[in-house]
Amino acid sequence: MIAVICGASGLVGSQLLRALLQDTEISQIVSVGRKSVKIQNPKLKEVLISSLAELSANQQELKGDIYFCCLGTTIKAAGSQENFKKVDFTAVVDFAKVASLNTCKSFSVVSASGANPRSMIYYNRIKGEMEEAVKALNLKRVIIFQPSLLLGKRTESRKGESLAIAIFHMVAPFLSRSLMKRLTTSPQHLAKRLLEESKRADPGIVTINAQNI
Repeated sequence: MIAVICGASGLVGSQLLRALLQDTEISQIVSVGRKSVKIQNPKLKEVLISSLAELSANQQELKGDIYFCCLGTTIKAAGSQENFKKVDFTAVVDFAKVASLNTCKSFSVVSASGANPRSMIYYNRIKGEMEEAVKALNLKRVIIFQPSLLLGKRTESRKGESLAIAIFHMVAPFLSRSLMKRLTTSPQHLAKRLLEESKRADPGIVTINAQNI
């Protein structure tokens, strides 16, 4: 089975890549992105692009059976709402279109808790619009993951998220297990669920919220 992953250098993507490399059912991994994952492995093939706008042009190099999209940024990191949308909406949908054209078995995407195309919050609205656009494509199986606050060390600085994590660690001893699941998501566990769900044969669209990750 060939797995194609976009965003393998990020927090969730890096965990997923490790899981894919260890999985004996996966014969090859095609990683596409602007940054090298800097891993040498006979199973791994990297397709490096200078811009996410080039995803569609690389359809032939991105052939596989199961696809994973772990792209994601923030408005602050992107520099503007327009640049944020280019990553979290346009690039994600372009990658999903590549998966559809290559008649994949499944397409898994990491969205966010609170994603809603009618949300007053721009971040949540774009995530919701992305979900709707992916659902509208001719994909055999779509799995949308909506994690809450991701606990882990990122390569890029996210001050707001870092503050939220620090506060969470302070109050964590006083929270119930179910509430902790609603508030935070482990990148390692999310990666495991991404891989598990991608292998299921039943067609359709599945949305998995933070409580069920």
